[in-house]
Amino acid sequence: MRAFLLASSLVLATGALATGAAFAQTPASVHVASPNTATQSSTAPSPATHEVEQVVDLFMAALVTGQLDAARSLMTPDAVVVANGQVFATRDAYIDGAAKGDAAALRTVQTDLVHRNASADDAMGWVMSEKRLRNAAGPQAASQRVVETMLLARTASGWKITHVHWSGRAG
Repeated sequence: MRAFLLASSLVLATGALATGAAFAQTPASVHVASPNTATQSSTAPSPATHEVEQVVDLFMAALVTGQLDAARSLMTPDAVVVANGQVFATRDAYIDGAAKGDAAALRTVQTDLVHRNASADDAMGWVMSEKRLRNAAGPQAASQRVVETMLLARTASGWKITHVHWSGRAG
């Protein structure tokens, strides 16, 4: 179940890469419906907000395509990964362990973006995405709702993910 929830939440952001990212093609099983990348305010998102969203999308694409070293490079060394209230690992422990299973599971999931909010200033940013995930086994497959929150910090080498939190429920 953890693998389905985590993998399901990871697969969504890959759809945004169809706009020209340098990673491998998005698997055919990934569907992104009605992405809303605007923040909750009525003003246009800042360039920094777009940058943090792009880092999250690149991270997710790296995971779904199994490019774990690329995913690692988008995280700070002390980044923490949490799923459903349980701390699973820091960056290296996650990438060298659970991320391998998550990457394999991602290829079996269809994902729809339900809602996304993001914000960033000069130093910190966050991206919160709600996704509906379905096992690609067929139309009768169970679905999950997953909320994914990533916190990012601007470093000397660009935006890096400092915290990942996935939580899910049936639906």
